[in-house]
Amino acid sequence: MYYVGIVGFMATAVGFGLGGVLAIFFKKLQHKVSTINALCTGLILGLVCLEIAPESIYLGGKVVFTIGFLLGVLCFFQIHEVSHKFTPSTENLQKDRFIQTGFLLAISITIHNFPLGIAFGSSQNLGISKPILQALILHNIPEGIAMFIPLFLAGLRFKMFLLITTIVSLPVAVGSIVGSVIGMKYPLLWSFIISFALGIIVIVTIKEIFIEAVKHSSFVHAMLFVGVGIFIIWGYMTFI
Repeated sequence: MYYVGIVGFMATAVGFGLGGVLAIFFKKLQHKVSTINALCTGLILGLVCLEIAPESIYLGGKVVFTIGFLLGVLCFFQIHEVSHKFTPSTENLQKDRFIQTGFLLAISITIHNFPLGIAFGSSQNLGISKPILQALILHNIPEGIAMFIPLFLAGLRFKMFLLITTIVSLPVAVGSIVGSVIGMKYPLLWSFIISFALGIIVIVTIKEIFIEAVKHSSFVHAMLFVGVGIFIIWGYMTFI
């Protein structure tokens, strides 16, 4: 039972850790960040559209999938709105801007990681735990980059980097255990939970990652690397 929580936690921490390392190298090279964001957008959307979403639809049907997905999208916007009230401030306006951006992403990601963990935990016997595990890692790399770049620019220390990574990863561990304990007797519920998590994943990917890629490059450039990412996932699923 606790094993799935450890796996979910480690996958999330690895994704964020890699994102943080890349943020250190690319914080002064925004065009590189846009390329990475666009590529990871394609990888995430490829996993969602080609593997996880079809399985969710198979379990619960298109109606349950659509309802869960839309509720996930709406939940993200509520999280996004509430998180503005908890942003700390300093006397340095530029530093405040960096902190606000990173803090908003951290709050949003921490909250939405819980249902994602439930989806991972409840998928262990559905044959889709591997793609969800891949989504956990891939999804958190660009989010880690997007979150840690402004925080590093605000003077984030290594100890805080480890603390934030741990805090953001813990909801996945708890959610994974909860999903594992509930069991596999309710396919409609699992379909709803997975589609709910997918709604949050997709809207965060588009709003916080893809749009940032477009802002720092161009729509054509971003879509090109999104296509590359989707093609990589298609090739992986087809030939491996």
